[in-house]
Amino acid sequence: MKKIYIFCALLIGLVVIIAGCSFGAAPTTESKPEAKAPVQEKVATAVPKGIPVLMYHKIGPDKDNDAVLREDLFLAQMKFLKDNGFHPITMEQLYDYVTSGKAVPVKPVVLTFDDGYADTYSVVYPALKKYGFAATVYVNPGDVGQRLTWEQIKEMKDGGVTIASHGYDHVRMNELSAEAKKDNIVKAQQALKDKLDIDNVWFCYPYGRVDAQAETAAKEAGIRLAVTMNPGWVHQGDNPLTLHRIWIGNAVDLEHFEERITTEQYTDL
Repeated sequence: MKKIYIFCALLIGLVVIIAGCSFGAAPTTESKPEAKAPVQEKVATAVPKGIPVLMYHKIGPDKDNDAVLREDLFLAQMKFLKDNGFHPITMEQLYDYVTSGKAVPVKPVVLTFDDGYADTYSVVYPALKKYGFAATVYVNPGDVGQRLTWEQIKEMKDGGVTIASHGYDHVRMNELSAEAKKDNIVKAQQALKDKLDIDNVWFCYPYGRVDAQAETAAKEAGIRLAVTMNPGWVHQGDNPLTLHRIWIGNAVDLEHFEERITTEQYTDL
């Protein structure tokens, strides 16, 4: 009987020791799976027969002005691009396509905005951010402060929008002397460098007016690609200093918008 008591005492002591060790041990936690990086959308690429470069100016309520587009219509066009799988591309991508036939995302389109209107910041920029679209805004440094401010332009630049030259002043280049043409481009280049630290290589001829002297002046100022207001799509092998664009104004409803970005033989409105 005495042996049984001793055995029971030893057993109880062992249980107490084990329980004490368990009580003092650090609590265990379940291991959590590592967070996975978001999956990036893979976009197919191809070398298209042509690319539509869209030309916008002011977005607003002005009537009877071909350079203006209603805000609701502009926003509907941006939504149409997103919903239908179009991919706005950068100037760099357009340049590589034109000069070397480099592939671009399927269903490419280029968004350009001339003159630096205030609504480019208040209306256009939020839409670009919403859809993650690339775009180029052509500004006249001599006009900054009248519509956009340098602070707004810098914010758009920092947000991924390409800021490019529209000449220092918005003048008809073909009516200037050779020296004045060069001066209008060079002054704009310097202003973009001073204000935004941009070594600019993209240009839009004011009023779309270009001649041999203006083209030469642009090239000598370091411009690699320039656009006009001449209608039509852009193709591989085109002169990169005289590219065509497609006008977008209030007459371009969604039906005509779709036509302009899907066929080169679009209706002349």
